[in-house]
Amino acid sequence: MNHTPINLVIAINRLYVKYAYVMLYSFLCHHPEPVSVYILHHELTPEDEATLQTLSQQFAVHISLVYVPDSLLPPPEVLKTSSWGIEAYFRLAITDLLPASVDRALYLDTDIIVNAPVYDLYELDFGSKLIAACKEFTCHPPFGNYRDVLFAPLFEHGFSYFNSGMILYNLAALRPDYSFQTYMDTARKLHYAIEYPDQDLLNYCHYQDTLFVDPFLYNLNARYGYDDYNIHYDELKQRGVIIHYASSKPWRGNFLHYDIEWLWWEYAKHTPFYRQLLEEALRENIMDSPLNPYIADLAQKNAALYQKLETYEQLLETHGGTIS
Repeated sequence: MNHTPINLVIAINRLYVKYAYVMLYSFLCHHPEPVSVYILHHELTPEDEATLQTLSQQFAVHISLVYVPDSLLPPPEVLKTSSWGIEAYFRLAITDLLPASVDRALYLDTDIIVNAPVYDLYELDFGSKLIAACKEFTCHPPFGNYRDVLFAPLFEHGFSYFNSGMILYNLAALRPDYSFQTYMDTARKLHYAIEYPDQDLLNYCHYQDTLFVDPFLYNLNARYGYDDYNIHYDELKQRGVIIHYASSKPWRGNFLHYDIEWLWWEYAKHTPFYRQLLEEALRENIMDSPLNPYIADLAQKNAALYQKLETYEQLLETHGGTIS
């Protein structure tokens, strides 16, 4: 069966080349037909490009590095709203940066694993919608944070909040009305009261133009899936399509890990960065792990509970009772 050729977009800096490689490898494993990958960047070197181009030796992929000029970088007023790098804003310039011949494109964050084909997602009918995305797990107000004020005017219209880590863009419909400057003008209108800057702006602009798709298939937040829905590795391996390691990165050693990270490592081991990734994670786990302080804190709390229990035992014995 012939499928619509996929246009895939990512945004990275030099530090994320190896993580992008893992994500792209996972994607290309499941898409044998030609894929066009557009890598938005502001600092990649010819050496970085050569590294990424090695994927074309193994897969039917055409990789294009797209330089983001200074004119499409966010102003200081937007940058100061968070500590995130400029790359988070590149998805706001997709209509400016991609060729006019590209009428739809799938944007993916690089902390994602693609574990199955996404043709059903990519080829969906937008209808009158401009983008397709997945609701956040905490998508409905009240949010209990700044968003209750920022999006208050939209609540009466059935506002739901989506995650910008996976967005399918209807570029043909977006281009007439939306550009990078459109989003920057919106930020100014909102007095820069944004914390998840690109995501907040996309939500504010497109809350009525979004086609919502299944988050358990197309943007499963791995940590939420594990903690809140008891999803473990075996289920994820069999059923997961797009898995988003949005908060706890599998390649980081400085947090408590969980079993569905193993899926990320299964793809990483087929890349030239596998040994480096393992060594970096292990070093961070040994040198900068929160595990020992966490265990020490648990031990201290446990000792305090035992002390309270002993005190209650003594009180009960004094009054002729016992704890069974």
